[in-house]
Amino acid sequence: MHCLSSAWVHFRNLEPRRTEWSLGLNLLIGANGSGKTNILEALHLLGGWGPFQGSRALADLLSWQASERTSRVEGRFGGEETLRVEAQIRSRIVLRLDGRATRASDVRARLPLLAFQPADLALVEGSPSTRRLFLDRLCALLFPLYALRLHEYRRALRQRVCLLRQRRDPSLTTKLLIPLGGWLWSARSSAVELLRLGLDRTGDLLPDALDVTFHRGGSQGVDEPERDLAEGLRFTADRERSAARVFVGPQRDDMALRSRGREASVVFSRGHRRRVAVALMLGAAWAVERRLRRKPVLLLDEVTAELDEEGRDRTFAVLQASSWQVFAATAGGVAYEWPGAVWMIRQGEVTER
Repeated sequence: MHCLSSAWVHFRNLEPRRTEWSLGLNLLIGANGSGKTNILEALHLLGGWGPFQGSRALADLLSWQASERTSRVEGRFGGEETLRVEAQIRSRIVLRLDGRATRASDVRARLPLLAFQPADLALVEGSPSTRRLFLDRLCALLFPLYALRLHEYRRALRQRVCLLRQRRDPSLTTKLLIPLGGWLWSARSSAVELLRLGLDRTGDLLPDALDVTFHRGGSQGVDEPERDLAEGLRFTADRERSAARVFVGPQRDDMALRSRGREASVVFSRGHRRRVAVALMLGAAWAVERRLRRKPVLLLDEVTAELDEEGRDRTFAVLQASSWQVFAATAGGVAYEWPGAVWMIRQGEVTER
């Protein structure tokens, strides 16, 4: 898919206007606070993902100069099909697809969009929660029911912890956690398999061989996911009651990254770790295209800025070969040649250079 044009009214500091975008690579250049990340966030909303900072940031989406308490963002998309998406922001976000109210999951299924921010560059050396979030975003695109199942699992998990703290029997939550957790384990495992295939399409971007393995949190080594989770809950029951914590399940998963038998975070330099992180991002995009049969739109906020010249050149080569539409934001000047359209952002105004 491609964003043909976008428009916004009363959205953060962006001046109201319609912009027709390049179908290839778009570079947004502007000083900090100029509005370049706000443009990425507007597209993020249209893709069914919400604000970058979650629902708590809804009030911040409204321009402080607005005379009404409503922001609107609208986009026209082409490619595998033609779509018009509108996001109306008040106390909540209302999405419309071709004029009809719709769910975020329905938008994501038809308009695959992947966003990566500076924190994602720590995929290699960061905590397991960083990699779980990466997997969750990928799975939400690959499997339409994933976001709902994850929400239901987390709710059941909170109920279990509450019961444990009250010294009450948590067995009722076991009946909820096992099927939901088993389903999430299967989805994440399938996503990692697709991700591995996607990494094969990133050419020479990887600095060396990379082995990506999905690790179930607290696995007892049982192949079937639901049985494995049931065994884990049974095995850790005493520890649960003692600590009022749950030691088994998707909330403790990790995606292990190794190179030639060693931890990638140890064997790779900082620059090479950044290249691995970008390769994982692009591998995820390939996974989405393979599964959904639609080209994703990529949003990259200061992602290429930390790559060395060789890493940038190889990243650009992969992006150009993919025919994906890319929106990349960076602050200040650019000391390298960008193989696409360049846009200048100044105090919320967008002009093509």
